[in-house]
Formats: sequence, C-alpha cells, structure tokens
Amino acid sequence: MTATHNSLPAPPKFVVTEETPCVEWTVERGRFLLRGADTRGLFSLFEVTTPPGSGPPFHYHRHMDKAFYVLEGCYDIQVGESLHRTGPGGVVYAPRGIGHGFRNVGDAEGRMLFVTTPGGAELMFEGLADLLAGPGPADRGRIAELVEAHDTVHLEQPPATRVGGTR
Repeated sequence: MTATHNSLPAPPKFVVTEETPCVEWTVERGRFLLRGADTRGLFSLFEVTTPPGSGPPFHYHRHMDKAFYVLEGCYDIQVGESLHRTGPGGVVYAPRGIGHGFRNVGDAEGRMLFVTTPGGAELMFEGLADLLAGPGPADRGRIAELVEAHDTVHLEQPPATRVGGTR
C-alpha cells in the first residue's frame, strides 16, 4: 500500500505542477506532486481539483492522517461533526480514524493541496482511475475492494455543526 520508510533520507526532488501528469477519477482530478515512493513512505502531497457541488463520500482512514489546504474556491470540509467553510489559505486537519469529507460549495472549480501521512494515498486514486476507465459501467465490487485495500472506510455522514470558517 505505501512505501516503507527507513532511516535513510529520501533523495531531493523538484516538481513543476503543470508538468505533472493529471489523473482523473470520478469527477475529480489530481496531480501527485510527491508520492509515497518519493518520500520513503513518510507522506504524499497532491493537488485535487473539484467541480462545483462535488466531493467524496464521507469516510475515514484507519492509518492515515490528512490535511487539506485550499488554493482556490470555497469548500465545506467536515471532520467528525464539525463543519468548516473555508476558502483560499484555509487549512483543515483530519486525523486517522475520524470521518471526514468535503464539498466544493463555490460556483467554479476549486483546488486543494492534500498532505497524507504515511504516503501512498495516490495508489488508491490511480487504481480508481484505472477501474473507471474501462469499458462499460464501473464494477462497484472491485471499487469497494480497492477502497478497503487502501485503508478507507465509507460512513454515513453525521449531522454537522458549523464551527468556523474563513469565508
């Protein structure tokens, strides 16, 4: 699932976002700027673009923490029962084991940076893109197996209480 980190430092890497291949899954797309393999499994850094009204199902990760940094647009980001509306410059942290999800509530595409620790989250999105690229309708059973294999559990979304926001 993720690269294994050890005491050796990862080699330096320079990335130009616009030169990084774009991967599309569901209605979102992303660019994997630093992969788990680049950081010896310590973290992944990727950019996600979300159309208006879109976002993933409410879910949690058993062994992965995630931070969201909004670059463009306006998002409602729910962590547990706390709902945060945030625009550019807003940061929200979702610790492992706590349900979270987000929705682009703006009128245009939104963009966020995600940091996940440990690294390797990009492997699930690439697998999802591959499953959805095949002919015919997506096999929901294979998608569920992929998501489960990558540490993710979908949940019912609890009612949220707005606790803050930058917008």
